Amino acid sequence: MIKNKTLEQTRNELNLDLDIGLALAEAEGNLNHLARESNSSDWQGTITQGMTILDALNAVQKARKAFQEIKQNKTK
Repeated sequence: MIKNKTLEQTRNELNLDLDIGLALAEAEGNLNHLARESNSSDWQGTITQGMTILDALNAVQKARKAFQEIKQNKTK
C-alpha cells in the first residue's frame, strides 16, 4: 500500500523529528557538562549524584542513537 502524504503531513513529521533531535542534543550537552563538572577536583556533590548524572547521560545517548536508527529506517 502506497501512502500519499500531503506537504503539511511531511512538514509536521520533519518538524517533530527536528524538535526531538534538538531536545536530545540539548539534554546530552547539558548532561555532558554536568558529567565534566562532577569529575572535577572541586566537585561538591555526592558519588550518588555523579552516578545519576552519568546514568542520565547514558540514557539520553541511547535514546539519540535509537532515534537516529528510526529516522534511517523511515528513509529506506
